[in-house]
Amino acid sequence: MTHFLRFTVFAPLASWGEPAVGEIRGSWDRPSRSAILGLLAAALGIVREDDSGHARLDSSLGFAVRLLAPGEPLIDYHTSQNPKAGLVKKRKPATRRIALSLGEPETTLSRRWLRQDALYLVALWLRSDASSTLDEIMTALRSPVFTLYAGRKANALGLPLAPSIIIAESLAEALRGNPVLPDELAVLCPREGWGVEVAHDSCDGFEARLTAGRSVTRRDATPVRSRWQFSDRTMYLGRIPSGPAA
Repeated sequence: MTHFLRFTVFAPLASWGEPAVGEIRGSWDRPSRSAILGLLAAALGIVREDDSGHARLDSSLGFAVRLLAPGEPLIDYHTSQNPKAGLVKKRKPATRRIALSLGEPETTLSRRWLRQDALYLVALWLRSDASSTLDEIMTALRSPVFTLYAGRKANALGLPLAPSIIIAESLAEALRGNPVLPDELAVLCPREGWGVEVAHDSCDGFEARLTAGRSVTRRDATPVRSRWQFSDRTMYLGRIPSGPAA
């Protein structure tokens, strides 16, 4: 039997990141591992510059996310003005107002993908070298140090995360069941029913018991968060089998 920390993530608008090329800023259809680790770090009060704190958190946890409702894609045509990077690095302005006064700003155009009305169920478990307990993380999610958001600061969460610790024999059992939502959000359920696809890390010491799936490579491992550096990791995709709990 394994202890899992489980919580739901819903936001009217969310963005979960993809490799950014040129003006396109994509979004995966579900939270990446790095996005959830960032959310947990904010809850725990780990600042972005604390590379060792992020590394400890990363090594502490296994991660899985069930895609309950993928929502709909939305493209935001985005413009921003910023001073030249060389000037910012040299002058280190304290505020954006000062930064914009350094010289003629450069205009950046981008198309940013978001997800509308998507819903996810996340499960976490401790690894052997964990530096935090699930109870500590659950407490932080209920009373976070910093504001939590769905990928970008403008993307406020639409529901409380409602974290809880459960005991299950497998990952499939931990993520089984339908979400409990307010009546007005019942429309989020897809016509074919709640989704059962799960993206997850390797299961150490317990079984996944998902239907045979596949492995994919994603660039969302976070060796140095303060410099926004990401590296490849292997992720597994499977589906919760129908019928009684495995």
